[in-house]
Amino acid sequence: MYRIGNYGGFNVFEPAPASVPQVRGQVEMQIRRNREFLNGETSSFELPMRISGSFICAHAPDYVGVPTLDWNENRWLELFADMRLSGIDTVVWQASVWNELKEVYYDSKYFASYRRWRAVEPMLAAARTRNMRVFLGGYGSVVGWSQDLDDHAVRHEIDSQLACMRELLAYRDLFDGIYFSPETAFRGTRDRAREQRLNHLYRHYFSAVKKLAPEKELLMSPASKFYPGMEHDFEECWLTLLEQVPLDILAPQDSVGCSGCALSEQPQMWRCWHHAAGALGIRLWANIELFERREFGGATPFNAAAPERVAAQIRHVAPWVSKCLCWEYPYFAGNAPGGTELRHKIFRP
Repeated sequence: MYRIGNYGGFNVFEPAPASVPQVRGQVEMQIRRNREFLNGETSSFELPMRISGSFICAHAPDYVGVPTLDWNENRWLELFADMRLSGIDTVVWQASVWNELKEVYYDSKYFASYRRWRAVEPMLAAARTRNMRVFLGGYGSVVGWSQDLDDHAVRHEIDSQLACMRELLAYRDLFDGIYFSPETAFRGTRDRAREQRLNHLYRHYFSAVKKLAPEKELLMSPASKFYPGMEHDFEECWLTLLEQVPLDILAPQDSVGCSGCALSEQPQMWRCWHHAAGALGIRLWANIELFERREFGGATPFNAAAPERVAAQIRHVAPWVSKCLCWEYPYFAGNAPGGTELRHKIFRP
């Protein structure tokens, strides 16, 4: 459940007021559990692997952060030089269109009715100059969270996804892979009709993109919602969702920042992701969340997470993955509250 807010001339998702009391209780409980977990550990920043990739965006979809809507190529060159010094060699552009926000971030004819900024083009040019590996996200939507997904919605989503990607392939020499922007999650119960519809969406979209751009690797980043005792259902759900889907890389959000998975649950959560990705023959990365919620709605509802928490997140996923991405370096290792400390302890130790 969400509503649309406007800050600085662009739109963002905000929690619907009716949903806040329940969600607030869940978030506060998870934050408390994580702090209790960390109190029982010996703090260490000797990490088994480093975060070497980050999501970037035209603007964050649910907070103000660091909007890049009007950046030129030189401003992107500065950011990418900084990211390189912090060990980051890969960026994932979250979305080139946001359907529900009615915004598009490149020179699009198909989405001409949306408010438009030219953000993708200077980002790609600067990334090529800095030799950053880029996974380019296309059509962003909330289809993966829809409670009433039907066949018509799936067909419309496939058409919109492919229309966007056909336009973005005009820049194919400037990016290395393709990111599937919509997210979803196992929600604690099996809904086989919904799973089959999402599988139909994934199979048709990814198969079509593989034909259009066989040289590009395909990446997605679903959420990690942990339900104790339902590990088998979790794995079977994802085996159904990704059956015969030509996906190359699965980079799940660790969901510690959004309170979908507590630190104490992470090891079991990632065993499940490892089993599912292995059964499907898909490479497994991790998307480390660098934030902690402080309020609901408004321009700045998140702080940077404590470095000790992020270090624990990295240690928990490291046995299972070959690379760590994060959401997201420019703001949460920058001018977010707590960002300077996180930057110096995790990215510039």
